[in-house]
Amino acid sequence: MRIRSDFHDYYDCAQSHGQDQTLVYVRKKIDFPLTTELKTKKPPIPLPHLSDHRGFTRAGELPSYAKFYIVGLAGKIYPVFELVWDYADYMALKKRNIFCYSLAEIDKAITNYCNKKAQDEYNAVVFKKSKRYVHRYAMSVKRAEFEDFFTNWDLENQAIKVQVLFKQYPVWNIEARYGVPGEEWYVCYNCALKAFKFFKIKDPVAAYQEIAMFLGGLAVPQKPIPVPSDRDMVSIKGFDKFSFRKDPGKKKSK
Repeated sequence: MRIRSDFHDYYDCAQSHGQDQTLVYVRKKIDFPLTTELKTKKPPIPLPHLSDHRGFTRAGELPSYAKFYIVGLAGKIYPVFELVWDYADYMALKKRNIFCYSLAEIDKAITNYCNKKAQDEYNAVVFKKSKRYVHRYAMSVKRAEFEDFFTNWDLENQAIKVQVLFKQYPVWNIEARYGVPGEEWYVCYNCALKAFKFFKIKDPVAAYQEIAMFLGGLAVPQKPIPVPSDRDMVSIKGFDKFSFRKDPGKKKSK
């Protein structure tokens, strides 16, 4: 597979191992509001609205805010949370962002970068008025809410619902962009996977191969198996025109 693009992604290096020159991936970013693309104001699944707070935090405290994405690669769906710390350290503004694809990764980030008090606050049980990941509720950085999200994501087969909608695209993502009423959620086709630290899930060669196989399946549909003629079948089985008769001999002179 050859890639034609105006930007680089982390799996581009896999092209050095060999390319199928007949298969070309034109990787051009295309953005659409999710409601426009689906032609409906109702999202395909309950999308969590996270805290959009942009204030600063001290080192060791909980993240300043979090964001939610859905990443699609070759027909497979990956929900991901981005934890962001904005803080000032010795008069310098710094930022740390960590992409977590599971509850275990979120727990590990909180343990590594938060102090004991912040960890206790993260693990504290919160009162859930309803399913906290539903559109009208804002999730906070609490373990109980992340656990509720991942549990319901698997139980309600949310990945399958999204996969049906975007199954014809090799790479895409859904993300929240606040500021435009009714158009907060956007879908981006042919996005850069390195922006989501996707190498934590797929190494460059594996990601490249999955995209190539996905596009190959779309570009070259399965052809019907040809039915050979009787004459060809005789040759395939190893017979010839004299297999069922005697070879012609010489005629005896009278």
